Amino acid sequence: MAVVRGFLASMYVGLQIESNWTRKWVWALYLVAYPVGSFLSVLVLYGVFGRQTGLLPFALYGSVFYYSISMVAFDTAMSVHDDREHYQTLKYIFLSSTSYGTYLCGRAATRYLIALAGIAVNLCWLVPALHLPFAPDWAVLLAGCALGYLIGSGLGMVMASLFLLTAKLDTDVVEALFGGLFVMSGALFPPTAFPPLLERIAEVVPVSGFIELMRRGVSGVQFTGFLVRVPLGSLMLRVAVGAGTVFVLGVVLVGLGSRQAQRKGYVDMTTAY
Repeated sequence: MAVVRGFLASMYVGLQIESNWTRKWVWALYLVAYPVGSFLSVLVLYGVFGRQTGLLPFALYGSVFYYSISMVAFDTAMSVHDDREHYQTLKYIFLSSTSYGTYLCGRAATRYLIALAGIAVNLCWLVPALHLPFAPDWAVLLAGCALGYLIGSGLGMVMASLFLLTAKLDTDVVEALFGGLFVMSGALFPPTAFPPLLERIAEVVPVSGFIELMRRGVSGVQFTGFLVRVPLGSLMLRVAVGAGTVFVLGVVLVGLGSRQAQRKGYVDMTTAY
């Protein structure tokens, strides 16, 4: 029960941090508008250059669901910097009865729910406006959302463990990771366009399997030959194994990073960066 209470308290803290900069109704509008940037470039790219490919739904769904993962991972990792530098509360979190891993999981859950809410609202007008294929399998979508949380929070904790042991914020590592994942995940274009070796690598990247699972779950269509030989049940199992691996890795690394940060005195260190 203590873990559950700590998790819910961390979610509440994350919600207050996210919404404390303006009025609540303005923040609600922001939640709706924020995901727009994730698919505007797709609309321009495929609208101007790719009308004949028929891959607009593939790229649009892919970029939207990739956004949910990247948003959670980035904000979870950045919470180290915010708590240590901006709010100077990181040392108090370490002194509390809630483990730091549980705290990060709670923060990630809040950000993930915010991302999913923004995606849901925007799909309500994107689907009819662009005549996107829409035949949701709610069981697949619910399971996929749970697995997406494990992937996003796991990646966030991996990066948070690195930020705990660095004196200054370095977003180059994060940007390079997300840039590589965006390409390899098949969010924008099919990995079948890669050389065979890179396509095989893309098939085992957990994010790519998650995105393909959510595409099938929301549209009922398989748009390309990527993972075409993998049935839905096998795909979900593959994503579950990958998500579990990433999450466990994140928990282990953030535990090690927390102990090292406390031993080296990095928990209450500020740099005015």
